[in-house]
Amino acid sequence: MASTASLPQCLVCGAPTASIHFGVQVCRSCTVFYRRACKKPQYACRAINSRCTVTQDGSTQCKRCRFERYEEILNRSRAQSRNEGPSSEIPPQIEKPSSDRQAAGGSKVPRPLLDKCGTCYKMLCSMRRNSELAARGTLLHPSQITTGEYDIPPSTCADLNLTCRFLLAGIIDLAHELFPEFIGFSSEEQWTLSVNFAKRFFLLDSAHRAEKIFPDDMTKCLGAYTSYMSLEAAEHFFDDCRIENSNIDEAKEVLKQYIRTTFPELRRAVRSVKLDEVEFHAMLILIFWFSDSSPLREDLILVGERYRQKALKELQSHYSEDLKLDEFAGRIGELFMLILNFDRSVEVDEQFEVFRLLGVFADDTFVYRLDTRFDNK
Repeated sequence: MASTASLPQCLVCGAPTASIHFGVQVCRSCTVFYRRACKKPQYACRAINSRCTVTQDGSTQCKRCRFERYEEILNRSRAQSRNEGPSSEIPPQIEKPSSDRQAAGGSKVPRPLLDKCGTCYKMLCSMRRNSELAARGTLLHPSQITTGEYDIPPSTCADLNLTCRFLLAGIIDLAHELFPEFIGFSSEEQWTLSVNFAKRFFLLDSAHRAEKIFPDDMTKCLGAYTSYMSLEAAEHFFDDCRIENSNIDEAKEVLKQYIRTTFPELRRAVRSVKLDEVEFHAMLILIFWFSDSSPLREDLILVGERYRQKALKELQSHYSEDLKLDEFAGRIGELFMLILNFDRSVEVDEQFEVFRLLGVFADDTFVYRLDTRFDNK
């Protein structure tokens, strides 16, 4: 392990760090602070003039200046990414990266983590699809299921609650298969990691797959693996709500407003970046081990850091070996900004809390209780 003296410095506080967050060299402490600060009212500067010194110990710095320093670094990274124009260099789809590698160099460059992630993601998709179709109660021929010959109806409230259970079960299976250390974590730790991942993954996967299924309708996203959400669908989303004295009309308007403002934004973000298959798999690993304010043991944090670094190393190999790119720092910065764009856990939790107050979610509704203990029934 490298000594602290040989490590690069965090661009925000100057502390030694090997971490990269949002595509820039910043430590985990500053990243956790920044994510929390984004959700709070604006801080006041201690020196009034926004020129406080950001210290290395992380204990006495002005919060306003620390936040603005982080913002400045991110904005600089975004500007560099736009100037380099990396998106135009990345093909919109690379469906068979293994074949591309063999054609280019005669032999496959080993990328075990990303390749395994691709396999696990396909298993997750199959499990979600099969479970959701079986839950409909309409029997389909197996060949119709595997070839995609089934309807994609609008999502409903009950549908969301049920399919979310399938998603969480699949995510836990994925984590067991993809990260061997996961099995040694406590049940509470496994649940925390899985729920945090699910909240980000759901929106990213929904918009990513909607680009393929509904390329001409930017107002649609997937509400489950086999159902969609849109403004029109929101009109009937709560039709299967069975809770007495619920304010369904008001809940519809809240949902429509969320769809109207959020879905096009998510779709545009995915479309502008144009992830290829390898990048998408790398995104899944980075999202699973994404730094946030969740209390985790130090050794779990170190496990996550190792997987993030390994995923980035294999992704860089993809850029240099498969795509023959000499400069890809801006592209990696784009991916981290996309992750930040889909980090809407607080926003989604607030929506669910409004639905509970309006009576369309009960206290024991599964999706509403995701943040409770791991023994959530």
